[in-house]
Amino acid sequence: MRLTPVLCLLAGAPTVYLGGCASSSGPPLPEKFEQRSPVAGAHDGPPVDQGQTGSARFVHGLLDVYDAEAAMGVATFLDGFYRAPASEGYEESIERVLAALYGAGFGATEGYELSTPRRSMGAPAWTPVSARLAAVAGDRAIQEASKRGVKRRAGSGREVELMRFDRERDLHRVMLPLGAPSCSVEGPLGLGLEQLEPGRVLLTDRPLKAVEQAAAEAGAIGIISDYVFPYCVDPTGDKRDYDAVFYDEVRPGSSIPSFQVSQRIGASLRTAAQVGTRVKLEAEVRREERPLRTVLATIEGAELKDEVVFILGHVDGAGANDNAAGAAGVVELALSMKRLIDGGALDRPRRSICFVFGTETGAGVTAMEESRGAPVAAIVADMIAADADETGAMCLLERGWDPASLFPLPPDKHTPWSTGMTVPDGSIVPHGLSIICREALIDVSYAELARGGEAWTTGEHPWEGGGDQGSFLVEGVASSLFWHFTDFTFHTSLDRMDMVDPDELRRTAVAVGAAALAVADARPVDLERHLDTLNLERRVRLDAVVREEAGPEAEELWKAWFRGARFWLKALTAGEALPEVEPLVVPVAPTPEGAANPEG
Repeated sequence: MRLTPVLCLLAGAPTVYLGGCASSSGPPLPEKFEQRSPVAGAHDGPPVDQGQTGSARFVHGLLDVYDAEAAMGVATFLDGFYRAPASEGYEESIERVLAALYGAGFGATEGYELSTPRRSMGAPAWTPVSARLAAVAGDRAIQEASKRGVKRRAGSGREVELMRFDRERDLHRVMLPLGAPSCSVEGPLGLGLEQLEPGRVLLTDRPLKAVEQAAAEAGAIGIISDYVFPYCVDPTGDKRDYDAVFYDEVRPGSSIPSFQVSQRIGASLRTAAQVGTRVKLEAEVRREERPLRTVLATIEGAELKDEVVFILGHVDGAGANDNAAGAAGVVELALSMKRLIDGGALDRPRRSICFVFGTETGAGVTAMEESRGAPVAAIVADMIAADADETGAMCLLERGWDPASLFPLPPDKHTPWSTGMTVPDGSIVPHGLSIICREALIDVSYAELARGGEAWTTGEHPWEGGGDQGSFLVEGVASSLFWHFTDFTFHTSLDRMDMVDPDELRRTAVAVGAAALAVADARPVDLERHLDTLNLERRVRLDAVVREEAGPEAEELWKAWFRGARFWLKALTAGEALPEVEPLVVPVAPTPEGAANPEG
């Protein structure tokens, strides 16, 4: 059965423009939509209703007080550490976050709580101390070099150092993958699992977890990988990606020495292996029993303080954009809101807002367990400051679970990160958070224009997985994520502070904060705009169902979603308890297309 356009028309809704193209049906555009089009055109996704309510009530105030320089200072400090969970670098970073929050009055002023719950790691904390990779030339290699007229440097002997780090802030710190053991081994190279002989070091272009077990069973004494995500390509054409070292991790309990190298070094080693060159792998790590700490800083709500909106910026990682800048950006966001409230420029929100700093996939669970209130929504700030010119990345909104997770239709499209993850059957709970987050992105764009800047280029896409969103979604809590992609430095040694844009950090953090305040301080005056935006998206989605011949299942799922989102927004703005909406019934759950990186 195929749908006809009649089934999907929304009576009285305006035609929607996306990227300059109108849908094929509907009445002429109203004047206010024509005025909105240039700004909405900078957002790759459904448009929003123009207005001064919702997130627009908070954007200018946050932009006025947000200190991007201070945020960059915290980000620079955090980027000085390889922040493995509960490691020494992670602990130093947690202390820096606590110092900023406590110094601003969290934990010392009424209405501003600060706590640091501890959880057992279940395994020792891992701290990298140093690592070194060297090539040891054999007689054949020296003879070949002599034939070509290559002279050895005085005192260099047979050994050439290729990579090393002695401090966590060194460029090649990620040459040691997360969880790798201490080691001191030397042996010949083996090029691929098929020809691998016992006593050799496997050189591979595959992810470590994909080869670890087979390499160990074949008798390898170590692994060197020059894998990097295939979409991490330098957008400038300067081939900087050829020197990127991938940030990876080994399987829990892995005992085989493992190193990451750049594609340039990998190519050199493959050539050197042909003339009998050996490699030496040396690494020192510390393993210590230590609890994992999470920081919770809460602005108590004025009326409904037992209802909580969470903002999360994970501290762990080894990159600047991912996620030193994200954590630092959320710290400054907490301080900015407090400054506005204390200065009388912002009323304390109706509901509480809790800022969460911890690990990427565990802080959300800890926050919900420790919170004395009911979770209303969660917004994750991850990779929020990439410099577009340097990295090629743009700000994106990942909406969480909605029908597009099962039926991705234009204007939606997945990013290269998409792993083709499916949504658990019966788990999609309708909400209006994505409506509010989309409005916040465009409201910041409007504000930038009003301040003499340019429209902010942003986009969005369906659920793709990763981060702490899932911790809330599985509990039926609305959750969205702000991030930047495609970033060619993603999960590599090149993700350092010179790739971070303070203006982008400010814009994205303000969008996150304005969206969170629009949820926490939702008022009846906001409802009309939210519902108008919801209707604009409804028209887009149902038109796409018809145009793409997606079938009745997609149509019914989207209609049920919008009904549920409408109830959610009405309760939110009325200050009522959110309705206990039953998860959507999914008659057909096809696997999303676009699985780009099954081994990553």
